[in-house]
Amino acid sequence: MFWHFTTGEWKQYIPTLDKVDAMIKYYLTGIFTHAEHPFRQTTLSKHNPLQRLAYLFLWTVISPLIWFTGWFYLFYGSWVAWGVDKYLSLTWVAFFHTAAAFMMLIFFIAHVYLSTAGHTPLAHIKAMITGWEETD
Repeated sequence: MFWHFTTGEWKQYIPTLDKVDAMIKYYLTGIFTHAEHPFRQTTLSKHNPLQRLAYLFLWTVISPLIWFTGWFYLFYGSWVAWGVDKYLSLTWVAFFHTAAAFMMLIFFIAHVYLSTAGHTPLAHIKAMITGWEETD
């Protein structure tokens, strides 16, 4: 996080709706028909619009939900002392914690799958490790 803020790379995650529909169509059908990718990476724009929205959802919904419900779960014995036992139900905390865990699992599975969807199965993984990606 420090690196993202000190280098200005946080700007890579500012969401946009431009070409989101094209990206959804590409991931649903185009990737299987070898269609041309609707997004080209640049040094100023490394993530496509769908990735930006996914990361926004991850950092603003999934992650806080897991952390907050996890802390309430962990410190269930302190609810009375904190005075939150009147407002929270362990059932709902467990439900939202589990829902967030499933959302994180979907995010993880999508990452693993899409990391193998390059021009070779290991091309994107190699780029993540080396920092260099072969482009057209």
